[in-house]
Formats: sequence, structure tokens, C-alpha cells
Amino acid sequence: MKKQPLWMTVFTLCMTVVCLFLFSLLSPSKTEHVTSEQTEQSKPTQEKPSQQPENEQMGEDITIQYDGDAYPVGQLPDVSEQVLQYEQEIEKHAEEYGVEPYSNVILALMMQESKGEGADPMQASESLCGEVGCIENPEKSVKQGVRYFSKVLEKAGNDVKLALQSYNFGDGFIQYVKENGGKYSKDLAIQYSKKMFEKLQGSGNYSCRSPEEAELSACYGDFDYVGEILKYFAES
Repeated sequence: MKKQPLWMTVFTLCMTVVCLFLFSLLSPSKTEHVTSEQTEQSKPTQEKPSQQPENEQMGEDITIQYDGDAYPVGQLPDVSEQVLQYEQEIEKHAEEYGVEPYSNVILALMMQESKGEGADPMQASESLCGEVGCIENPEKSVKQGVRYFSKVLEKAGNDVKLALQSYNFGDGFIQYVKENGGKYSKDLAIQYSKKMFEKLQGSGNYSCRSPEEAELSACYGDFDYVGEILKYFAES
């Protein structure tokens, strides 16, 4: 058999090496793919962060200052048995929406709104559909009420007093406060109530419920809603 020339043998080997090198560049690395996939799977699932009280202590030591008094809102408020029957439901949704430190505040809020009675114990219909009476199921009311509280708390920058007053007035009050100093005060609540009452008085949907409201012409909502909620907690 005729012997192959040396130069041809060398050429064939070189071509083989080049082909193998090109093939290695074009083929994806199995090791790299597995590593990337494992890295992606190892990333922790991100949960909605809890909205922590601003400049206040956590747990049972949470306090809110109002009219010169400190209210321990981390403690169970003095509410009715009808309200307490929703305690676990409130805690469940408070955790869902990242406001679990405020479960007791929400209990007091329900007490003020309905004493735990009726089909809409959180009086949350207006926040859902813009009118009274669209919620006819207590569980739906609790879920929507807690969701709306979490929304106004976030918009209020975790200012609990501003969030509570906005639950009563609507979240338009938050923008009003931002345009007038940026911090909740009872005086601002009175001014906003007067402004909105003057604007909506002709609708026939609002009337003064007390001599103080009538004297101030502040008959939109309840300008002392924060105080009404905090009264369910013993002063410290």
C-alpha cells in the first residue's frame, strides 16, 4: 500500500484540532447551565415587607401619641365580643398585606365602624366600589378593610394617625396633608372636613352630627376619628 505523505498527515491532524476547538466554542456548557439553574432555584422568594411602625417600638410596646397622651396600641383594645370573633381573620389578612403589627388597631377600627355587627363590619364598601352597601359578606369586608388600611398606611408613609384619618376621609386627605406641611394634625383634619363639607353640602349626603361640628362647619366625615379609635386603648 502506498504510504501517505507526511505533510498530508500533519494537515489532517491540524484540521481535526481546529474542528474540535470550533465545536467546543459553539456548544453550550452543560456545567454552566446546571450552575445557572441551581443559582436561580437557590434565590429566596421575596415576600411583601411588613410595614413597620415609624419611630415607634414594635410588639406590645407600640404606642401612639395623641392630644398629649400615649396609647399602647400593641395591646388588645377594649372591644366587643362581636369584634373579637374576627380577630383571627384580621390577623390572617394583616399578615397577607404586611400590616400585622397593626392587627389590634384594625380591631379598634372595626369597633368604631360597626361594633362588629352587620354584613360589612369594616364598612369597606366605599373603598371597594365607591358606594355604600356593595359588600354583603363579613369575610369579604374584613379582607377589603385590611387591604384598604394597608394601602392608606403605605401612602401615608407609615404615619398611623394619618392612615386612620384617611380610612375615614378617604385617601385624598393624604395628598392634602402633603400639601400642608406633610404631617398629620387634628387641625388639618378639621380644615379638610370644612373644605369637603363646603364642597359637598349641596349633595344632601352630609350633615352635622354634633354642636362642635356645626360650630366649625366641619361636618364631612369625623375629624376626630383618630381619637375615636384610640379611646379603645387604655392611656399609658
